[in-house]
Parts: sequence; C-alpha cells; structure tokens
Amino acid sequence: MTLASYLEAMPKAELHVYLEGAMGRDVLAMISDQNEISTTIKHFNDWMNLIGKPDFKRLADLVKMTCSWLQTADDLTRVVYELGVSLHKQNVKYAEVSVNPILYPALTLNLEEFFAALNDGRDRVQRGWGVELVWILTLPRDEPRRADEIARFVGTASARRFNIVALGLSGSENAQPVGQFERAFKTVEKKEIARVVRAGDYLLADGITKALDVLSPNRIADGRGAADAPELVERLATERIPLCISPQRALSHGWTPNLADYPLRRLYDANVPIVIGADMPQFYGTLTAQYRAVVEKGALDIDELNDIALNAIRFSFLADETKQTLEAQFRDDYARLRAEHQV
Repeated sequence: MTLASYLEAMPKAELHVYLEGAMGRDVLAMISDQNEISTTIKHFNDWMNLIGKPDFKRLADLVKMTCSWLQTADDLTRVVYELGVSLHKQNVKYAEVSVNPILYPALTLNLEEFFAALNDGRDRVQRGWGVELVWILTLPRDEPRRADEIARFVGTASARRFNIVALGLSGSENAQPVGQFERAFKTVEKKEIARVVRAGDYLLADGITKALDVLSPNRIADGRGAADAPELVERLATERIPLCISPQRALSHGWTPNLADYPLRRLYDANVPIVIGADMPQFYGTLTAQYRAVVEKGALDIDELNDIALNAIRFSFLADETKQTLEAQFRDDYARLRAEHQV
C-alpha cells in the first residue's frame, strides 16, 4: 500500500470549494450542446480549450463565460450532482460549497428558485452517494449594490430551509473596498450567521487585516501574504480564525515557485488554524490532489496533514455535537487506514 492510496481512502471534509470552479469540461460540453451555446458564442472552441488548459490571467473571464452557459434549473442541478460524485470519489463526507448566483445571468430564477435547483442536486447526491452538501451564498466584490438584498435573504427561514449556512464575499480585492459590504455583513452577524471572506489575493496582509476589521468574518479564504505579517499571524492564531487555502492555486498563479516554499509550515508552526481546500478543482486539482502534493513535496508530514484535515471539521459550520462525533469517526478511520496502508 502507498501514501497515495491512503490519501485517497481517508475520509475528508471540504470547506473551500466554489461551484463555479468545479464544473468539469464534460458536463459543460453537455450543457452547452443542449443549450446550443456554440451557435451564440464567438470563439466557442477557444473557450472550451481554456477549460482544460486555462490561462490563469483570464480565469475570472473564463468562469463568467462558462457560468453563462447554464440556462435552466436542470443545468444547476446537474453541475451540483457532478460535484457530489467527484467528492464521493475522494471520500469527502461533508462539503460547504460557495456559490455565487450573480454569475449566472442566463438563469431567470429568483433566489428561492435558484437554491431549490441546487438542493435538488444536493438531495440526489446525499441519497446516491452519502455526501452532505451545504451552501455559502457568496457575493462578488464588483456587485456591492446587491449586498443588502443577498444579506437579507441569508437571514430568512427560506435560506435555512435551503441549507445556506453562511454569507461569503469573493472576487478581486481591487474591485471595491470592503467597506461597501460592511452593512450587509453586520446584518448577518447580528443574526449569528457565519461569514466567509476571500482576502489577500492582491492586497496581501493589508487586505486580510482590513477584512477582519470591517467584516468580522469567521473564516478567511486564500490568505495570501498572511505569513509575512507577524501581527496578523498572531491575531489569526489567538482569535482562532482559520485560513482556507489552496496551495496549488498559489503555484498555478506563480505566487510561489514551488510547494516546498509555500508558507504552510510557518503558518502551521505559528498555530494558525489551516484548512486545505480545492478552491476551484477544475483548475487547481481536487482536494485529494492538494493533500498529496503538500505531503510529497515535504510541506507537511502525514501526522500534520491529518491534523489539518480534522480542522475542516473543527472549523466547519456544523453543530458542535455533530463536529465532535464526526471528528471521532475520522480519527478512528485514520488510525485504521494508516495501519492497513502501512503509512
């Protein structure tokens, strides 16, 4: 048995995955064919080729383009189901999936109809594969005018019924200052609803600090530059604010020359809570691939990886009792699998 077989078999939780970056080429080809996208989009074949071999400088445009190909509720249901199958193959038991309804302009659905379609896929995944999916309703930074509307919806009984567990913020930090979203985030905070903010991509530690000060998130996604700011590192460690990271994303965008130089070790040794996620698995690789890369490149040993894998349960938005039960199950499975795989 090998390390790779152990990493494939170990149960996992995924907190850092975006539906918009999880749509595989095959399912998008099927959807585009059914919706006759090739007859309405210029350079369609070029876009299809980019899905398999992306230009990371054009990734935001590629995501917007492919999301626009979804035109029916059934399209949404299908991409959720495909994500669920992929997670099942990695033995992911629970996933908090970020989804941005504003990125689907061709869908003439209100928010309730949108999430009804998502939950149709979710229910099929749970029945067929035993994977539990919940949603982080995510705002793009370039649409501050929608912030209050989205925040109000997140606080409704309908949102809870549709398995929405948090409000998120993503997109380029250069688009709008975080202050544009302060009221929306304070609205959900008052209702004790969780908040997730993507920060650090471009503004590095200053962007993360500003997000913490203004929006009070429960989690930071990405966190690029955090390791280079000692005061920020201490704050994250002391306040137990996890960084949800994708080392392969940093490598793909040229932010680190190799995974051995990625500051995962420094953050871990400083007691910053780390959660590794796939982010956009179509472009950066699956959660299992991320786990394998950081171990094989020497960024972590297997004990440290197991600890970080458990962080995905500890810092999830599950109920405390459920977290304790699931963590105990994962620990038992890790011990058994390590013995079986001689890891």
